[in-house]
Amino acid sequence: MPRPSDDDLFNEEETMVAMSFGDHLEELRIRLVLALMGLAVGLVITLIPPVNLGRNVLKQLSEPAQLALDKFYAQKASLRADTAAQEKRYTAPTTNVFPADEFVRQLMAIAPDMKLPDPATLKGKEITLPIRQAEADVIKTVAETTEQRSALINTAPLEPMMIFFMVCLVTGLVIASPWVFYHIWAFIAAGLYRHERAYVQKYLPFSIVLFLSGVLLCFYVILPVTLSILLEFNVWLGIEPMLKLNEWISFATILPLVFGICFQTPLVMLFVARIGLLNVDDFRSKRKMALLVMVVIAAVLTPGPDVFSQLMLALPMYGLYELGILMVQSSANKPDASPSGA
Repeated sequence: MPRPSDDDLFNEEETMVAMSFGDHLEELRIRLVLALMGLAVGLVITLIPPVNLGRNVLKQLSEPAQLALDKFYAQKASLRADTAAQEKRYTAPTTNVFPADEFVRQLMAIAPDMKLPDPATLKGKEITLPIRQAEADVIKTVAETTEQRSALINTAPLEPMMIFFMVCLVTGLVIASPWVFYHIWAFIAAGLYRHERAYVQKYLPFSIVLFLSGVLLCFYVILPVTLSILLEFNVWLGIEPMLKLNEWISFATILPLVFGICFQTPLVMLFVARIGLLNVDDFRSKRKMALLVMVVIAAVLTPGPDVFSQLMLALPMYGLYELGILMVQSSANKPDASPSGA
């Protein structure tokens, strides 16, 4: 991109200086109001009765937990069956002998309409029922451990309602994200030179695509894999998992947003390098500091105290930082093309 002349920069600097601190605050207020209006529209969309988008998203967020819990009980039943086989409990059929009259009497108590012989005529007779004890144990084990249960439990009366509105709010934010990101970048552009604003117009579509990609990747890949790995420890230890509604849904709604925002990292680094604030050597020299900041951010944003969920956020963030360094380096090695609208 051809560099602007000194006169152009001087004229733009005069215009930017004329914009006082109060003007910048007013610009911020206007952009926030417009962004919140878009968020309100997105929230209303999630609450429209025929669509029930908020309710459907809540069900989608619950599915990974339910599938992981069902898998836990299925694996637990399989482990018990394997243990029974290893102990060679599959022996020859055993027989259980019952007095015929008492057996018929019990049947009549359970099913009085069934046509059965008079128990008195069966006095002194016996009924023999063959059964494999090991098979009975396995059937009982499967019946006890694969019972359909809800993965999420509620511990407070108002908790489901609050969780529902939180899911609707986050879903509305994702729907309104193009509008919200437009006003965020527009506020940033208000403090830049004219030749720098061209980069805002150029990078805005990529910013929206990266945000939505991060949200969808976390929602459909990271969350199910994370929960499945965490519950593997329950299977190994034989501990029945109980997931609280508030904790899981908070985790499942905040983490996709964090991933979407983190996916902006390479683009922001490229933008900062393009306008001349930092270069590739600056980013390389601050690797350790960046890693420390990302670990702290991951510890603050992940609702659980476990190290695994923090690493699941911190490692992709650092990977995106390294990707940003490669993009900045690649951009520095290419001739600067003029963005559209420059």
